[in-house]
Amino acid sequence: AMLLRNQMSLLAFCFALFVGVVVVAVELTEEQHEHLPDFGDPKVAARLKCSACRASALEAFDALMELRTKRGGTRKIKEHEYAELMETMCEDRIGQYGLQLRSNLPTQKFSKDKSISRAQGNWAGRYIMNICGELTTDYEDALITNQFHNLAHFIETMCVREMQVCDRRSVKDETLGDELTAEFHEMLQDAEL
Repeated sequence: AMLLRNQMSLLAFCFALFVGVVVVAVELTEEQHEHLPDFGDPKVAARLKCSACRASALEAFDALMELRTKRGGTRKIKEHEYAELMETMCEDRIGQYGLQLRSNLPTQKFSKDKSISRAQGNWAGRYIMNICGELTTDYEDALITNQFHNLAHFIETMCVREMQVCDRRSVKDETLGDELTAEFHEMLQDAEL
């Protein structure tokens, strides 16, 4: 019976490797909890804010683009449409983000990539949702005005110029943003800052 159970476990493991394992958010261990980034440290806080802004701007851009596509054009967004869209975006899309785990310890990078482990459900989730709320509430005009630019320009505008939580170097730092396409990083390289 023990041999059969071990063979079944090995078979399940091989199947998971073949198909691809999807890793979801995990509950933190005590060790992981102790290694959460200290946002009381100004350098750490700056990296967390920049990463949270980049994630929020990415999701806002996608949500606005989806709304434009759904509506078939560039008709002006009504106030209630914007409010509903951004509230849903901050709750649902940003709610999928967590701090990426590297070597099983939390980093200073927010990610929603389901193929890697993320720490969710602690202060990090509230932190990124607060940044998202600030972006969508305090910078509504800039979001709407800049929605027609490319993604790289949009993120740079929102996080460097408007919210001022990223500098020109950190807005391009791949270790702070979610796993974006190579095309996005090329756009950032080419963007005039």
